[in-house]
Amino acid sequence: MAPVFTVILALSATALAQRTQQVVWSAVTYTYHGEKTPSLFPGPYDLTPVGAQQLYEAGQIIRARYITGSGNTSLTNASPINGINIIPIDNSQLNILTTDDPWVSASAMAFMQALYPPRNSVVLDLESMLGNSSLEQYPLNGYQYPNIETLSMLDFNRLWIAGADNCNNYDIENVMSLSSPAYVQEMQTTNAFYQSLGNSVFWAFTPDELNYGNAWTLWEYAAFEYQHNETLYQSGNFTADDLATLYNLASQQQWLFNTPDSTGTVKAMAGRTFASKVLQSFQHQMASNGSAEMLTLLFGSFEPMLAFFALSNLATGPSASRFNSLPLHGSTMTFELYSYTPMPMSQSATIPFPSTEELWVRFLFRNGTGASDPFVEYPLFGRGNSEDDMTWSDFVSGMGAFSLVDLVDWCLECASGSLFCEAMLLNYNSEIGSGTDTPKNAKTLSAPIAGVIGATVTIGLLLIVGAILALIGFRLDYHPREKRAVSDLGVLKRSGSGGGFKGAEKLASDTDLTMKGGAGASVVRHERVGSWELNDSPDKRSALDKDIESGRGLSKTTYGRSSEDGHGLGGVDPYGEPVKALDQV
Repeated sequence: MAPVFTVILALSATALAQRTQQVVWSAVTYTYHGEKTPSLFPGPYDLTPVGAQQLYEAGQIIRARYITGSGNTSLTNASPINGINIIPIDNSQLNILTTDDPWVSASAMAFMQALYPPRNSVVLDLESMLGNSSLEQYPLNGYQYPNIETLSMLDFNRLWIAGADNCNNYDIENVMSLSSPAYVQEMQTTNAFYQSLGNSVFWAFTPDELNYGNAWTLWEYAAFEYQHNETLYQSGNFTADDLATLYNLASQQQWLFNTPDSTGTVKAMAGRTFASKVLQSFQHQMASNGSAEMLTLLFGSFEPMLAFFALSNLATGPSASRFNSLPLHGSTMTFELYSYTPMPMSQSATIPFPSTEELWVRFLFRNGTGASDPFVEYPLFGRGNSEDDMTWSDFVSGMGAFSLVDLVDWCLECASGSLFCEAMLLNYNSEIGSGTDTPKNAKTLSAPIAGVIGATVTIGLLLIVGAILALIGFRLDYHPREKRAVSDLGVLKRSGSGGGFKGAEKLASDTDLTMKGGAGASVVRHERVGSWELNDSPDKRSALDKDIESGRGLSKTTYGRSSEDGHGLGGVDPYGEPVKALDQV
């Protein structure tokens, strides 16, 4: 009887093991926008058809992995999210955030067209049926409408996907990097290479504009021309090897600007705030027992990616070579929250949401949108290749080591002049001041930060008053400033005339761009028009002022709005048990 009993036990154990399945409860993705019009063009700056296709393909891959659970399994390794709608879109299951840059928000729209494509057939439901017995279909063959939150500089939720924007100390740290011995040496070493391209792809620029100081914008311009200019592509004067060298130099430069250094992690601010958003999204999902934020989709530029690669030790781990350079357009990094759950006896039965101790997390990355670019799982936080999957507690511990979850901390570390920072800091300091004793670790508003905030608010109010005067007919004549010659290296700058580029010039306000040792060229960066890299002193005018001047967001922004994430000033505690929803009558 003993052998028979042993066999029965073995078969029972096998049956139980077969009844256990892996269930994905939630996913958080971040996708780099598609190809855009280069910053060195006169504008407008929009997503190109190539860029739209890149994001459409990225959306198809995410749909195959998380929604339909089908498609090219060599690229997706299907892991459908439990309970998510397959055909009709349910916006309550999604959380879609994008910056208000036209090429980024358009990327999100192209992505969503593939994630939830048009419903080709008319659906027989109450919404489609009319009283005259006919049926009505949505336009464009059943186009589905996603709820995409487009965040301007005036919305503090923007920092979760663009934590470096409006961060004054980030700009200051990078300006200081331009005069470092290593940067000056790189300028000198690469000068001959940049000059050699002056008669081919960079024929429109003067020699003093072709240097490592403009590595990013020169690469973006060259990549666009090589992709779209048939004459250049077929000439042989500019080759794919030349483009690869420009890419490597741009990667090296932007890695310096967006990763931690010996002075701290301000340069990696975009990665720190992004890590916080990942934790927030998963905690919201857990608090709702698996019903909310099943799929969080974030769209932006490459800065959060580079910063996160460095902070999470991806750039120094077993696959370091894949994470120490610029991602390609349409690249996606994703985090999955899952568990190993016993399979219910009935397929219609609801799978209960697991406890915190039963949850696991994994990280995957897909560089680009090519047919040979699959999602690959990678270990985080210096773990070995055999430790790709980690428990929820290990994940929280690793992310919590560098994430910045308190908006007040962001305002203080960045010395930001954002309007929401003034309100939050004043409220926070008033709460501290109401107590009898001030805590030793209390956050206080220093004089320099208060000065920056006060100046920004004053300028903003003056601009609003000026806009009102302009609307009622008050006008001022504009007289251009007198140009000053610059004896140092040139700075690429778009001409206000709409064509060509200005050569070396420096305005009286550019007090922060006086450099040593021949490294005077500032860096013209992609979308951050008006930043330190475009010769605007960070202590003079912020990107917020640009928004106020253009009128963006003023009519719809509510300054008293609470965070959509529900954390207010206190942020989120990534170490605590998630708050459960309370239903009551």
